[in-house]
Parts: sequence; structure tokens; C-alpha cells
Amino acid sequence: MFWRPLCCAALACILFLPPSVKAGETYSMERAVERALRQNPDVESARFTVQAAESARKAARSSFGPTLDANYSYSRYSKDRPSRYEPNVTTMTVQASQPLFTGFNLLNTYQKAALEVERQQLQLEAQRLSVVAGVQEAFVSYLKALASISSTQRSLERAKMQLNMARTAWNIGLRPRLDVLQAETDLAQTEALLISYENDRDVWMTRLNTLLDLPPDARVEYRGDLDISPFGRTLEYCLRQALEHRPDLLMAKKSVEIAFKDLGITKSLFWPQVSAIVGWSTTGSHLDAAGSRYTQKDYSYGEIGLSVNWTLFSSGRRAYLTQQAKRQISALEAAVRSSVNNCAYAVRSSLLSTQDAYRSVKVSQRAVASARESYEDAKMRYELQSGSYLDLLTAQSALSDAELAEISSRADCLIALSSLYETMGELHPDLQDNRPAGDGEKNRQENVRP
Repeated sequence: MFWRPLCCAALACILFLPPSVKAGETYSMERAVERALRQNPDVESARFTVQAAESARKAARSSFGPTLDANYSYSRYSKDRPSRYEPNVTTMTVQASQPLFTGFNLLNTYQKAALEVERQQLQLEAQRLSVVAGVQEAFVSYLKALASISSTQRSLERAKMQLNMARTAWNIGLRPRLDVLQAETDLAQTEALLISYENDRDVWMTRLNTLLDLPPDARVEYRGDLDISPFGRTLEYCLRQALEHRPDLLMAKKSVEIAFKDLGITKSLFWPQVSAIVGWSTTGSHLDAAGSRYTQKDYSYGEIGLSVNWTLFSSGRRAYLTQQAKRQISALEAAVRSSVNNCAYAVRSSLLSTQDAYRSVKVSQRAVASARESYEDAKMRYELQSGSYLDLLTAQSALSDAELAEISSRADCLIALSSLYETMGELHPDLQDNRPAGDGEKNRQENVRP
């Protein structure tokens, strides 16, 4: 039975296919965002950067402890040295050193490394926000393409029906051939529009696959809708959230703190470097460094001491480095103020765009209702021979445009909401605001409710 091995092989391929390329896998927006946060290469890169910074912090912490060095050397001379009468010299030294005072260099270096870990964690959070916003924009655009395809298919059915009506009326002599030609033109334009939206669907599906670290041609299914939930936060609340949670603002402040630690490291150059030293050394003429025939004893010795290294003059180098560090702090503090101003602008702009998008959804809904009623009236008048085909064609075009405009306004509203959440520094995988309204926001919700 040759088919049995083939069936077993096919079953094994299905069972052991990697989860990332399983055919028919379904993703909602929330599930797609969650996978992107786990699998996206940019997020993974930022996560490894955090781990690298943590290792650097531990390395800086280990500088507080002692160091132990061992040195072994062997030399052979071309002739006996006069002082020792032997050509071979072997030396072995073991030395431990413990820093006692470094002008707070070690402390500042460790604190800088710890701040760098926090800064990289904020960078990871910023990357997560960016990836989430990208996934949500691609997901909404994909749903917009699907909804546009559905609306255009309905328009195509209406165009076909109108073409049949025009042909029937022309065949019996009730309508001119011009109506048939106009109907055929409208049908061709609708078909071209459908092809465009199908191409948009495929493009956004590919974009989603790449953001989720899936093969570009993976056959997965993305499901969702363009429903909009109310958003009732005030400008003051959004600004407060952004100032407290936006990673780029917090990173700018961390950069200032790191610059202060750099200043401390630079100032440590003015102080002496003090270390305690404990060591042991032995010499000899053989590989074991245990004396020679002329030195039967006292060939090894121990030492304990204090090392002080103090640079008293450096031609102004340390002063200029200190000046540079202070100027760097001033520059970063100015950058923080600029970031705060840009944040306030971005939040206000995003909030106004979101509120306008909510109002556009209301307007487009009314436009669809009016266009649908107008189309039904024009269709009835055309069937009763009391209306022209141009009126029917105009009503059909207006209805199609109104439906597509409503779809576009809903998608724009969701994308604006996603951008606003990113601007505020908040993660909302499903674009739902689950926070109960408060802080005087309830009285403003009617302005942003779809």
C-alpha cells in the first residue's frame, strides 16, 4: 500500500509544522499584538540590549572587589650573568589588589551602569509601543481593505443589476443605448476599484506577517471589525499620563542623570587613586622557580603595601574634560525641556485628531443613511420610468462613496486612537479603554462617542 507512507509523511508535516507557519491560524488584533511583543525582531533586539546593560552593571559592581593577578616568566640568557652565574631565570608572582579610594570613580561608574540599565528598559518599552502602534495600524488597514472589498462587491452587484436593467429597457425600446454604455462604464470602474482594494488587502497582510515575524506569504487569517469604543479622557489627563509614562521623556531625564555621573567620573581624575596590595613572589633557575644552586633559601618573599597614584598636573586636560561634562549636562537639560514641549504638542495634536475622527464617523454614518435612501428612491423612479438613468447612476455612486467614506473614517479613527495611546505611553492591545471615566471626564464623553 504505497499511499500509507505518503499519508504518514503528510500527517507528520502537519503535526510538526512550526507554530509560526501553521496554515489557517487565526489572529485577532489583541492576539496579533501579543505575538508581536514576543516575536518581533526589533523587540527582541531591545530585550537583548537590556540584558547586555545588566551584564555591564554587574561588571561595574565587581570593580569594588579585589583583583588577583598571577604572573609567570622564564628567561634564558646567552651567557651566565655576572651576578648569578646562571643563564636561566624563572619568576612567579601572585598579587592581590583592593581599591580603597578612587575619587568616587567606581561609585559613579556603577551608578552610571545602573542608570543605563533603566534607560535601556525604557528603550525596550518605547520599542514595544512602536511595534504595537505599527501592528495596530497594519491590522486596521487590513480590516479597512476587507470592508472596502465587501462594500465594493455590493456596489458591483448593484452595477450588474443596473446594467441588466438598462439592457432590458434598451431591448424593448424604452431607454437609449447611452444608458447601457454608462452602465458598462460604471461596472468597469467598480471592478477596477475592487482590484485595487484586493491589492491593498494583500499588501497589509504581508506587512502584518512581517511584523509578527511570520513568513511574508504565510496563510494566516486576521479577524476583527472596525467597531469604535468611546474615548473620554481630557487633555489634562492625557498630558499627565504622557509626562509620567512616555519612555522618550523618561529616557531624556535618565540621560541627564547619566551625564551627572560622567561629571563625577571626570572629577575623580583630580583625586588620588589608593589601593592595598598583597603579593608573593619566587625566583629560581628551574621551571618551578624554587631557587637555584647558588640560592638555596630566601628565594621567595611576600609583600604587603599601599599604592597611591596621584596625577598633580595634566596641562589642563582634566579641567577641560570637566567643562565638557558640565556643558553636556546643560545640553541634555535643554533637550529634556524640548522633549516636554514636543510631548505636549504631540498629545494635544493626537487628541484633537482623535476627537475629529470620532465626529467624522458620526457624519459619515448619517451620509450613508441618506445616500442609501436616495439610491432606493432613484432606483424606484427609474423602474417606474419617471427618473433618468443619470439620476440612478449618481445615486449609486454617492452610496458607494458614502460607504467607503464611512469605512475610511472608522479606520482613521482607530489609527488616530492607536497613535494617541502611543503618544501617551500606554499599551492597549485591543484599542479598548478599560479605565473607568473620572477626573471630570464624564461630561466630555458625548463629544467623542461614536
